[in-house]
Amino acid sequence: MCSITYKSPKTAFFPHIELFGRPARYITKYIPFLMLVLVVILTILSLHPYKTEKLFSEKKVYNIVVCLDVSNSMKEKNKLKIAKMALQEFILKRKPEDRIGILVFDNIPFRLVPLTTDRGKILRLIPKIHPAMVDIGGTSMYDALIDALDMFNPTLKNKIIILLSDGGDINSKNTIDDVILKNRVVKAKIYTIGISSGIHSFALERLSISSGGKPFFVTGDFKKAIKGIFEEINRLEPSYIQEYSYKIEIPVDFYIKISALLVGALIMLKTFYRKE
Repeated sequence: MCSITYKSPKTAFFPHIELFGRPARYITKYIPFLMLVLVVILTILSLHPYKTEKLFSEKKVYNIVVCLDVSNSMKEKNKLKIAKMALQEFILKRKPEDRIGILVFDNIPFRLVPLTTDRGKILRLIPKIHPAMVDIGGTSMYDALIDALDMFNPTLKNKIIILLSDGGDINSKNTIDDVILKNRVVKAKIYTIGISSGIHSFALERLSISSGGKPFFVTGDFKKAIKGIFEEINRLEPSYIQEYSYKIEIPVDFYIKISALLVGALIMLKTFYRKE
């Protein structure tokens, strides 16, 4: 510019050319570009800061005690035989994780099978149940329910009692109020099945409704009705592994932190080269 302005053929020399600044090194030429690229990356990541995952709940295990009336009246019209067949089908339809126990009662209650997952043991013992197998007959329904409630460990969940009887209580030391009061602590759901027209329906209704269960009554075709009742209980208390799938959002901040670290490193690098 000086040679053109002053029309001089000589070259102009500047002895203090370092005042114009040092020439930029190769890497520092691209720092602005890299900074721009990283800013774009961070912006894209910030638009999608979450990832989605699916979670599933654990298995739902039931604890079921079947209270079966074995008084002498249960041999009439093959009521006990029909009940045993329906009970076997009911057990076979439950999942292996369910714990099932059987308590039989006539004049007194008797724990035939404690809560167990051993299906083979239960199915082997059911055919051996017969009328008046515990004592001399009679019906101690409330004592049986108290004993059934005692079979549950306090830590267990999903507790169910299925009571099947063909008559009212005549031998129990406990009352229906004792059963209801005890169940407020145990919190078992009671399904009652009353067979024949002579059943005390009011007592069974009160037992079931107070526990959140449902009463059933059979007066006609015992075989078809009892089988249908056990199938309905299976539907009301489905025996399967409940998979509650739901989505959660987890922050994806790892990449943002790494990108921020790179940006900081480049800024320090740029500062270092400037000092040189």
